[in-house]
Amino acid sequence: MDFLASLIPETARIFYEGSFYILLGFAIAGLLHEFLPTDLIARHLGKENPRSVATAALFGAPIPLCSCGVLPAAAALRQKGAGRSPTMAFLVSTPETGVDSIALTYGLLGGVMAIVRPVVAVVTAMIAGLLSMLLPGKDEVVDDEALKDLPLHAHDHSAHAESDDSGDEPGVGKPEKARPSVLRQRLRRAVHYGFVTLLDDLAFWLLVGILLTGVLSAALPDDFFSAALGLDRGLLPMLLVIVAGVPLYLCASASTPVAAALVAKGLSPGAALVFLLVGPATNAATIAVVGRLLGARQLRIYLGSIIGVALVAGLLLDAFAADAVREATLGARSEGAPGLFGLVKVAAAFAFVALIVLSAQRTRFREGIQDVRDQSALLMDALQDFEPRKLLSGPFLGAVALLLALTVLPSAFLIVEPGQRGIVQRFGRVVGSDLESGLHVHWPPPIGRGRTVDVERVRQVAVGEIRLDGGGRRTGNESFYITADENLIDVRGLLHYRVSDPVKFALGLEDGEPLLESLARRELVRITAATSIDTPYTTARRSTEEAFRRAVSERVAAQDLGIEILDARLLDVHAPPKVHDAFRDVASSVEDREREIHEGSGFAAETTAVAQGEASEVLARARADAVRTRALARGNTAAFVGISSIHERHPQVTETRLYLETLERSLAAPHKYIHGASTSGGEFDLWIGADRMSVPLPPSSPDGGRPETQSRFNTSGRP
Repeated sequence: MDFLASLIPETARIFYEGSFYILLGFAIAGLLHEFLPTDLIARHLGKENPRSVATAALFGAPIPLCSCGVLPAAAALRQKGAGRSPTMAFLVSTPETGVDSIALTYGLLGGVMAIVRPVVAVVTAMIAGLLSMLLPGKDEVVDDEALKDLPLHAHDHSAHAESDDSGDEPGVGKPEKARPSVLRQRLRRAVHYGFVTLLDDLAFWLLVGILLTGVLSAALPDDFFSAALGLDRGLLPMLLVIVAGVPLYLCASASTPVAAALVAKGLSPGAALVFLLVGPATNAATIAVVGRLLGARQLRIYLGSIIGVALVAGLLLDAFAADAVREATLGARSEGAPGLFGLVKVAAAFAFVALIVLSAQRTRFREGIQDVRDQSALLMDALQDFEPRKLLSGPFLGAVALLLALTVLPSAFLIVEPGQRGIVQRFGRVVGSDLESGLHVHWPPPIGRGRTVDVERVRQVAVGEIRLDGGGRRTGNESFYITADENLIDVRGLLHYRVSDPVKFALGLEDGEPLLESLARRELVRITAATSIDTPYTTARRSTEEAFRRAVSERVAAQDLGIEILDARLLDVHAPPKVHDAFRDVASSVEDREREIHEGSGFAAETTAVAQGEASEVLARARADAVRTRALARGNTAAFVGISSIHERHPQVTETRLYLETLERSLAAPHKYIHGASTSGGEFDLWIGADRMSVPLPPSSPDGGRPETQSRFNTSGRP
């Protein structure tokens, strides 16, 4: 039931995505068929030269004929005079592509593949035609009677209904002279061919391709070919596609949705391109008819050109545009709600289903069922005629050895770049881990396998990412959580992590980022359920973020995922959109209150600190004054005690010295004027004698001079 529940929407999605492009291709195909008849083509393909080969390749590319339907057309061209080399080019380019398959390729695989596919088909056809011209061989021109022996005559829709000679219908190449009624008739014939004749031819195989795409999409997990089988790059998936595609049959349009499903499941875009080129152009019936129509050597050129060019083109596509094709394919699968063009696609899907139902009523899918029988019969005949001993021939073994070498040898080397670590497995067991940068050799698949893990790069995972529909409306509720007070809160976070154990990360996890997101959301559920909405929304956001970071780190470490959480942050914390403005006002009020409280507390702390500083300054100044006063007092006391002791021994000398020192201090600064001094010049003496003192002066000096206590002044008044 799960499979059916997935099969039905996947099949409906293919109808939705591809119907518009299929109908567009059928409309263009009808116009080409009506206004590009085979006689016009045959006139340009009659010579064996490069120009005719290029013309045949370009003519065949837009014509929507399957590989079975192109064979009668090629035989008709040969009968009308087309050369062998142009016929070879026409046989290659026509089934590989067409306007319907190109349009469908654009819708399902993107613009890059829609350009690469027809270009490679034309190049393949030109190379096959040129090789056919340069390597001629004996060919066998098959007439209509011989073709009837093959089960392909029912597909001959290439013959154009020739214009009659009555003059009512213009000749080929002169549509401008047609009367409006004749032009309407030709347009009706074009519509009839595109939506009736061609649809009857391809309806069965289109249904097969769409149903097969639905089965693959429903049955296979994502990244099946890349993660499980390792077929996301290299030559091996292309060779496997060739082995599966050469004997089987799917037309170009039917193979397109299958290729899109394979790319979406992890197959390399290069291998998908090989499938789109090889599958429609080769099958058991085509191989048999081309061998009879052109000969064995030309058959080898036919198959070799298709396979060789497809491999080269697949490798180049993987090297230069693989990511673009993958993004376009996955983008088509994940398209959101339909807009105006989506409504057109829905209408086209219903119209295509109605046309399929009408075609089934007309044909009962007889031609498609007969094709299956014919293909099966030819394949069984080929298996019965197969001789196993031919596999032991030298050329075959050499070709097999060359293909194995080209496939196996590149996968036996592991290049570990700086910042990466290498892992080598042998039969699934890890035999080499944490390999340093450089070149390492290991057993090639399927015995061994090597892979690299980037351990230095910091990766990130968004938690609670918002998804929008085509109209910009929110579609997911991954970022909504219920708080302890039963409110909704919108929280989005971001995890930064790095690989700590390459083996556990590469082999123990199928998809690490969704697991990390789930673990982070689990912790957010636990944290928000234990707090009120005001806690993370207003004042405690930082503490909530710290708790979130700590919880996620502990949870990831406990799971032992080989991942180290570097940081976890809450990017956005909001209330639901309808009440966000009200909560923002409340949060602003709470923030204002907290700001006022913090400012008041800061002012109080500042005032207290200033007062305490001033008090300390006054106390320190008072203590300094006290210390200075005590020191001066002690100094004065010590000086007085010294003078007192000397005075006791020599009182006269002490008193005289004190008297003279007092006079010295008193008379040093002011100006001194002597009254009654002689003005005749010369010097005079001013004595300060014993008569002014209460103690006798010291005795005169031995030489009869003046006493030592006397001072002498000259007549100018200067001491």
